[in-house]
Amino acid sequence: MLAFLSFTFVMSFTPGPNTIMAMVSGQRRGFRRSIILNMGMLTGIALIGLLAALFANLLQAAPLLVTIMKVIGSVYLIYLAYHVAISSPDSNDNDGGGKFTTGLLLQLTNIKLYLYFVTGLAAFTLTGLAASIPLRWLLMVIIGSAGTLAWTGAGQLISGIYARYYRIINIAVACLLLFSAYDLWR
Repeated sequence: MLAFLSFTFVMSFTPGPNTIMAMVSGQRRGFRRSIILNMGMLTGIALIGLLAALFANLLQAAPLLVTIMKVIGSVYLIYLAYHVAISSPDSNDNDGGGKFTTGLLLQLTNIKLYLYFVTGLAAFTLTGLAASIPLRWLLMVIIGSAGTLAWTGAGQLISGIYARYYRIINIAVACLLLFSAYDLWR
């Protein structure tokens, strides 16, 4: 169980497309106004988790499907990187970055999330109650959502710095998103 929980926490709290966008939203909108984005991410996490639980064997055996998901995910990450790079603090209500659908779409194209669930639900041999796929799914959804909320809070904490250095921060975040798109193919 310790290995499973360690894997889940590390995957949930390390940088990825969703945590980066959660941080940006926290910087630009604050924690409370970022809840809608986080709800979209939560919905996406839960949905992908259910799909992974139902189709884990298919995902592991269908490299073409994984390649298609990588292409879609890469295109979406590049799109997000562009919008983050060109945004400014005063454009925060018009870019759509805080929308429920933005969070949901980000998760649906997040290959890290698919790997999170396929590995977390299939690769760990657990006993007793922890062997239950629904319980592991629930723990992974809760911990995954806690990761995005933590990054949203961290974003709000550095919002003062963001207001002064937004261009540099936006370029750095856009580069991280581009790296995430590249990293899908390694």
